[in-house]
Amino acid sequence: MPKVVDVEATRMRIVRATWGIITKKGIQSVSMRRVASAAGCTTGLITHYFSDKDELVTHAYKVVLDRMIADATLRVTQESSVREKLLAAVEAIEPSAPEMKEFTVVLINFWAQAAFNSTFAARCRQDYKRWRRLIARTIRQGIDAGELRTGTDVRALTDTITLLSDGLSVGMTLTPSVYPRRHRHTILNSLLQPYLRQ
Repeated sequence: MPKVVDVEATRMRIVRATWGIITKKGIQSVSMRRVASAAGCTTGLITHYFSDKDELVTHAYKVVLDRMIADATLRVTQESSVREKLLAAVEAIEPSAPEMKEFTVVLINFWAQAAFNSTFAARCRQDYKRWRRLIARTIRQGIDAGELRTGTDVRALTDTITLLSDGLSVGMTLTPSVYPRRHRHTILNSLLQPYLRQ
């Protein structure tokens, strides 16, 4: 009787091995042979699921983004006020826990390579739109609920929050002690204050 293979579990084993290489040695060190060794499988098994390194790395990045955005979306639904929703969204993707630190290093590596790789760049643009849509939707809900000023520039505030989130991701990865949770909340609260109805 042929062995039953859990396809998704196998793909995730390969993805986790890829994350491990990226976080320890950088995306340029990823190769099918290295990933196979880290995953405890053959290169043939990897090429069964991923045609080349770019497809493998892009998928590994996509899994990170999917999880981050899903976590942020869930956190937003669990809060009642727009201020708490936006705080929760930003906090959900911050590298404050070990797994999120790994995810952030994968993202930073992917962003850097996107400057030279059109496939990576296209993926970044697509996924960044998803993150921006979540923030923009939350802001519009805040306006509709009367929590944010009617004249709030949704695009400008979305840009400001997403850029702050990117900056915190880098800052918390390089100098985590500089950005304790209370300070991060203070920054975002200060940013939101002019937009809140008094």
